[in-house]
Amino acid sequence: MLRIRDLSVGYGAEPVLDQVNLEVGTGHVVSLVGPSGSGKTSVLRAVTSLLTPLKGTVDCDASATEVGFLFQDDALLPWRTVAQNVSLGLRIRDVPADDIDRRVTSWLERVGLDGLGDRYPAQLSGGQRKRAALAQVLVLEPRLLLMDEPFASLDAIVRTRLTQELVSWVEKDGLTVLLVTHDLEEAVSVSDEVFVLGQGPHAKVVANVKLALPRPRDLLQVRRHPDFSIAVTSLWQALTSTLDGRQEAS
Repeated sequence: MLRIRDLSVGYGAEPVLDQVNLEVGTGHVVSLVGPSGSGKTSVLRAVTSLLTPLKGTVDCDASATEVGFLFQDDALLPWRTVAQNVSLGLRIRDVPADDIDRRVTSWLERVGLDGLGDRYPAQLSGGQRKRAALAQVLVLEPRLLLMDEPFASLDAIVRTRLTQELVSWVEKDGLTVLLVTHDLEEAVSVSDEVFVLGQGPHAKVVANVKLALPRPRDLLQVRRHPDFSIAVTSLWQALTSTLDGRQEAS
């Protein structure tokens, strides 16, 4: 679905990322982890053409309208109701009104906001706002979903529940996902492969771990799998090594 080759990204002459290579297979979940300033979000921005690379290529089998982006901060408009926010992208694409109503109603039910469509964002809890933001993206039926620490601000219980629901939707609908996270256990729990970026500037991929944990995946049960702790330890060692300056770029 997504192929990134020799990607270098910078906000000046000096690259934040330097010659990064990674692939995301169709229907797979891939996570990016790394220290702050390593350019994780810059990778997502380059995929969506929000950022022009200094060099390298980004090839995606999904068209621009088939890529969804779930930001760390939700993009809900405070003066619009939940239903209006969720329907906004569909209206921009001139989807017929009957189809809009059907799809919005369906996704509000799927994310647990049935009956709350007429509320405004300020009337929702943090977890409900994240559910609305999810519906706003997933109602557009993306093939590739980019996520930039979407649940980082939530408490552990709400975060775990939302992440489990998201994993279930991804598995059921066959979505391809590229996730940025600082949480190594979250990365292993949801992913088929995890890439570790080194310290920026000139950050490179310093390690990647492929996971064979069973699907469909229960996020509580998967942590008891013997391969889970092995994968987390491998990622932690790669991450701490690059912070200590001992890990050579691969």
